[in-house]
Amino acid sequence: MQNKTFTFKLSDEGYYELLKYMPYFRKVYLFGIIGLFVISIVLFLSLNNSFQESASTSSQVMFAYISQVMFPALLALALSLVVLLVFYLYFRFRINTFLKKSARRLKEKYQPANDEEYMIVFDQDQMAFLLGNRQHRIGIGQSLKVISTSKNILFYNGDGKSHNKFYIPKHGDKEHQENVAYLTDYLEKSSEVEYKEKER
Repeated sequence: MQNKTFTFKLSDEGYYELLKYMPYFRKVYLFGIIGLFVISIVLFLSLNNSFQESASTSSQVMFAYISQVMFPALLALALSLVVLLVFYLYFRFRINTFLKKSARRLKEKYQPANDEEYMIVFDQDQMAFLLGNRQHRIGIGQSLKVISTSKNILFYNGDGKSHNKFYIPKHGDKEHQENVAYLTDYLEKSSEVEYKEKER
């Protein structure tokens, strides 16, 4: 069968998206969010306990009693939600900054000399992708995960941080887009790979 060749300029945005959807970083992000919720719950319980102890509950009038109990609880909830929001925004900022720096490093690492175009060959006979000028081989098998986004097709050979990963942009000249359509159709039908479409 005829090989499909993809040539394109590597971009920071392509590597950013590659890292963003990487299974390893998705797990890190999930654990970070869970950690933030645990911190906010502990903070709420601690603040609520402190506010309840400082509130005087000696009044027997029901309205006064409810206001003395509910107001501190609502105040503790509001403070813990504000802290959760601040931590979440900081966490997102740090993750995005880290991914952008990592994307820049990956682009510089794999960018061919003299700003030439990067080449990926899909060899259907060998059931493999051949990457770059050195023709690094990545076989199509059970460990290959593929995520299709609106801009790129993302490939992950394993779940770990240091496993092989690469991307192919969907946009390009007519021949490139035909090759992308062929590859997408092949991957969707293949039982050898885990293929997912990401909406966005």
